[in-house]
Amino acid sequence: MIRGKKIRKPLRKLKIQEKAEMEQELTPDFIDEDEELTMLSAVDLIVTLAEDSELSSLFFEKADRFITFLSERQGITKIQAVLLALFAESSASGNKSDFADVARYLDCNSVQVLQYKGEVDDLVRKGMLRMIRNNMNGSYDYAVTQSFLESLAKNEPFQRKSYKNASGIQFFQHFYDITHLRHEDELSSELMFEEIERLMDENPDLSYVKALRNIGMSAESEAVVTHMCRHLVLCGTVNIPMSHLVFLFDAQHQKYNFDRAMSEGRHFLVKEGWVENAFSEGFKDKDEYQLTAKARETLLQEFDIKQPENKGCDVVRSDSIVAKELFFNDEVMHQLEGLAELLDEGHYMSICNRLKEKGRRQGFACLFYGEPGTGKTESVLQMAKKTGRDIMQVNISQVKSMWVGESEKNIKAIFDRYRAVAKNSKKVPILLFNEADAVIGKRKEGAESSVDKMENSIQNIILQEMETLDGIMIATTNLVQNMDDAFERRFLYKVKFEKPELAQRTKIWQSMLPELSEKTAEKLASAYDFSGGQIENITRKCDIESILYGNDYVTDEKIEQYCREEKIVKKGGARIGFI
Repeated sequence: MIRGKKIRKPLRKLKIQEKAEMEQELTPDFIDEDEELTMLSAVDLIVTLAEDSELSSLFFEKADRFITFLSERQGITKIQAVLLALFAESSASGNKSDFADVARYLDCNSVQVLQYKGEVDDLVRKGMLRMIRNNMNGSYDYAVTQSFLESLAKNEPFQRKSYKNASGIQFFQHFYDITHLRHEDELSSELMFEEIERLMDENPDLSYVKALRNIGMSAESEAVVTHMCRHLVLCGTVNIPMSHLVFLFDAQHQKYNFDRAMSEGRHFLVKEGWVENAFSEGFKDKDEYQLTAKARETLLQEFDIKQPENKGCDVVRSDSIVAKELFFNDEVMHQLEGLAELLDEGHYMSICNRLKEKGRRQGFACLFYGEPGTGKTESVLQMAKKTGRDIMQVNISQVKSMWVGESEKNIKAIFDRYRAVAKNSKKVPILLFNEADAVIGKRKEGAESSVDKMENSIQNIILQEMETLDGIMIATTNLVQNMDDAFERRFLYKVKFEKPELAQRTKIWQSMLPELSEKTAEKLASAYDFSGGQIENITRKCDIESILYGNDYVTDEKIEQYCREEKIVKKGGARIGFI
């Protein structure tokens, strides 16, 4: 298809008999020198005189009054006034034009017009022109913006959009408007980067802008990070696909180089720890990226960004924990008392500062291991209660996902959330991996199945996080004999919980059922080798029965019955539920 002229021939055409006659007639008869100019009439007259003029000196002489009027009113150069008038004529009739269209209208070659591309780009920067990519050949067409047309109609100077005095939210809304123009191919990458810089220049006091510029990034990196921050602040989107980042660039080689540098970890944003793969270990999805905890903490402190609800991770407030008295042997009591003293805020901060001065890690990882029901989890709860620390409790079964890569993503998100919570808490919370048997067991060598690979990936993530832990982590397990050696080395404190001895069992019975006589408590403790958890089960049953039937219903004989029912007797080694 041959494109015709898109700039409309004016209704009041300049009648040209011969060029010589035209040169003699400095003031065409349709021009009224006494008529008061408006910007619309100036545009019309410039367009009329420009037809077939070849942008000659004679044209500029004849049109000088109108060109000067438009240029002075709009604060642009004279050649910009001419070009803007030509594009405005085309846009008013619903068309768009490129340099070739303008050249044909002027009756000159395209190269002559292309020399003014810088002037056209400046009009785009000023917001008077917009660019539209031509999908047929990849070049750009141009049209005046709607806001500029409105200023012409009102006979008012065009006011460039101002970004000044933007709030944090408004800043990201403005950023979206700019990048949306790039997404719609109405801005080149170069012009987009310039507009983003103007946005930041006009809001130098915003905490986000201060923090970003303090880092010293390139314009490209600033745009990428701000794009990701915008998604997080305005949309709550954490993971950004590469396809949503490369649109910031014009050329295919720019897109390719950026993608490759990011995926290989060579890009400044990855090397310096501002952006990371959505999965840092195991099943990496190199096509998705997210802001690091460091980036969120550095750049987005002023925003109330809700951390995504992580699967398998719940916060237990210290003030919601019911105080209980626990009974252990002397060795365990000594270890637990020592840990509680360590976690006392005054001691904890002092120790962390001293370790930091010595160049040592400040994190504390503890392992509570032993048989079920021996008080491991309850000890963590009571320690949190005593030291005023909240608990972030991880349920491994909820972390694991049937989808490849999701489990790794979940476990990484838990540590990210822990760091964020720790930074914004008066006291560093305790990260509790309860019943951690499934994630601290021996890693599978030569793993081939997807399940084994997932298990190894989760373990690798936890091991890596423990290496850089800046906080308090406690894991509980019943199967320490199957624990991977790498985990054993990383646990600074290890406390072994054993079944309570006779004296401890007696005290547990008395503390949970104060109405028991000392003799009855000793009798029960001697007759049944129960753990603290089993004794608690029986005493809870007593409470339930008392509520239903009254206190007199629960007799010593009833308690004996509940004790007999507590233990499942497996005759001949047969398992309950199996023939």
